[in-house]
Amino acid sequence: MKIFFIWLGVLLLLGVIGFGIYSYVVSRNEIVADDPSPIVQDSEDPVEEAVVTDPLEGMDEQTKQQYKEEVTKMQDQGNEVNEPMNAKNPTILSQAEFEARAHDVTGQALLINDQGILTLRFEDFETINGPDLHIYLSRDLKAKDYVDLGKIKATKGNVNYSIPRYTDVTKYHQVLVWCVPFGVLFSSADLNY
Repeated sequence: MKIFFIWLGVLLLLGVIGFGIYSYVVSRNEIVADDPSPIVQDSEDPVEEAVVTDPLEGMDEQTKQQYKEEVTKMQDQGNEVNEPMNAKNPTILSQAEFEARAHDVTGQALLINDQGILTLRFEDFETINGPDLHIYLSRDLKAKDYVDLGKIKATKGNVNYSIPRYTDVTKYHQVLVWCVPFGVLFSSADLNY
């Protein structure tokens, strides 16, 4: 009986050491991303000039004539649209600094609306990696009721997460970096607005 407890103690000790090594290795696996922001219109990039080619090049004369006649008919008919154009730019609905919970973190979480499409963006984000980290939108910090946005895409950088349509972001306003297998909250940000 005494040998059984010794072996059990050895196995438990090996399990703790193995988990510690696994956690250390996983936490050192940095994943870097730099997704473009939906709210930034980058006008500093040089505009490449389009190569203009003759659309009628390669057509026989009969097809060219038929094409020109059809275009003329369409121009005479005209197109009138009475719907107003929706030219709104993406807007930030809410933003918050990440707060360390079980692990250190830096960066901001932004809730962005682009004509009804919601995006959760992490900017200047940095944390350690962990086993099976997911990004949740939750009602609270305990992840009792949440929307899973999927596995973490990066532990460092700027990252976008699509929010499923019809998600009530006034209800699910806590952003959680959640370790699924151990139920540990790495960090959070409150996007309550």
